[in-house]
Amino acid sequence: MGGRRIQAYTAIGRLDGACPACARDLPAWPTRSGPCPYCGREIFVRSRPLDRERVLVAEADLPRLESEWELYRERGGDQPLRPLLSERALDVERRALRIRFGREPSEAEVAATLITRHALTHMRMLELGSFRDLSLAKAALADQLGNTKEALAGYLGACFLDLNGAHDPPRNAPGRIVAQATGFDAARAFLAHPVVKRLIQLLAVLDVDEDTVRDTFISFCERYYQPFRAPNRPAETWPRLAEVLFGA
Repeated sequence: MGGRRIQAYTAIGRLDGACPACARDLPAWPTRSGPCPYCGREIFVRSRPLDRERVLVAEADLPRLESEWELYRERGGDQPLRPLLSERALDVERRALRIRFGREPSEAEVAATLITRHALTHMRMLELGSFRDLSLAKAALADQLGNTKEALAGYLGACFLDLNGAHDPPRNAPGRIVAQATGFDAARAFLAHPVVKRLIQLLAVLDVDEDTVRDTFISFCERYYQPFRAPNRPAETWPRLAEVLFGA
């Protein structure tokens, strides 16, 4: 596999408790930056963007580490998108699950159950704008729970629906035409900046190339959205998303 890559974060520093300059094992993990007891060179205790682990860094690697942190902050940091769900609907779902489970359900259980139930309703009604919002909420929930690959696929799926102009056809409109009833409108096609920004951050952490992302995008969207008969299939939609993610 090959193709373009987003600038990834790297495994700067040491996790094994050895001096990053002379590689000798230290008597104990340093609580703060200071000289190595063996070679005398400065050891810096820092965290890194790749996994937020505390590592021991040599002075020569500090500029690269700070550069990666600047890039990390520009991309929005480690804040998953917040699942945008109705607090009232969540409260109703919470009460129902409390009775069903015989215990207090977790926030993730409440959100996941609500998303699944409402997504099916909107899917049957071809209200694909609302279905898209719930699909995005599902991806954001996976992101919050640390299920990075699931979140990545879900965010890609939301982009596919956006690029096909997923929307809710008007209810009770007289003489709804077939084009309206599909739930897609090319004039409404767009890409949501927060979703794209979060995708770029995840791709940098996972360090995957364009071909791998393309395969994930096409396989996920073909599997989940084929029944909707979007005007543009995943392979046709991918080039536009690829240019936004990976640049020209």
